[in-house]
Amino acid sequence: MGAFKFRPHSQDFWAGLLFLGLGLLAVYIARDYPLGRAMRMGPGYFPTYLGYLMAFLGAIVCGRSFFLEPKPEEVVTRWALGPLVLMPLSVVLFAVVVDNFGLVLAVALLIVFASASVRNFKPIELILMYVVLVSVAVGVFQYGLGVPFHLFWEESFGKAVSDFWATITTPFRLAFGS
Repeated sequence: MGAFKFRPHSQDFWAGLLFLGLGLLAVYIARDYPLGRAMRMGPGYFPTYLGYLMAFLGAIVCGRSFFLEPKPEEVVTRWALGPLVLMPLSVVLFAVVVDNFGLVLAVALLIVFASASVRNFKPIELILMYVVLVSVAVGVFQYGLGVPFHLFWEESFGKAVSDFWATITTPFRLAFGS
């Protein structure tokens, strides 16, 4: 065990900070939701306790970085901005597209954007990943849980595009008033 020292170049420091921040954000967002109890969980039960658990684990990982010297492969030399932007963007794009264009297209866009952040991906792997993820998503959500996701757009492609555009522009219209 090393001496207590601030090591901002350690992967553990940044990973712990990320988990700590995401956990506290989840607790903050779920603060107004009713918790319920373990036998009758309310909508705030899961995000609150999962947020506390993430924050706790993040604090442990971040705290370890103050005592352990990182190995050469664990040193952060520069930020990889591509994956840092493309991975969250793929999740947001999935959330916006799934409601308007359906699960099949949303999973495809999720995989394409997420894999664009990786340097050496193979097209065969992408196709296999797509087939497996769409099959699992349809099996779990539609047949297992009964979630009413539609596989493709419901009425017409034009209506799906206009609904998608409305989904994207609504936050801006509400924020800037028009």
